[in-house]
Amino acid sequence: SVADVTQRTPEEQFQYQSQQQTQQEIIPAPTPDFPETEPTEPGPLDCREEQYPCTRLYSVHKPCKQCLNEICFYSLRRVYVINKEICVRTVCAHEELLRADLCRDKFSKCGVLATSGLCQTVATSCARSCGGC
Repeated sequence: SVADVTQRTPEEQFQYQSQQQTQQEIIPAPTPDFPETEPTEPGPLDCREEQYPCTRLYSVHKPCKQCLNEICFYSLRRVYVINKEICVRTVCAHEELLRADLCRDKFSKCGVLATSGLCQTVATSCARSCGGC
């Protein structure tokens, strides 16, 4: 601390710093016998493939032939197309835990804002992560 530094002579300060460095060096490095993560925590390889519907609506310009008497011309009409697909994403357990933590944090805010009538201000972020206010 700052008080320790000001009360020591330069020699004492050097010895103090040396002791601090020595103490830091004694700390053993983690070994495979003592893993850093607890056995209950999912590892980065704990992943699965998940299918989900990814229906998209997009617009295309479709040429449309129109004739008036013998004069014909093409006009481009905007047509909406629904693209129904099944997409695949990789979901990992550790990412789901992080998402759940974020959701809990956001959901507490969502709950407070919902009860105070301000739900719409965060509705999109709440719905995306937590299923709505």
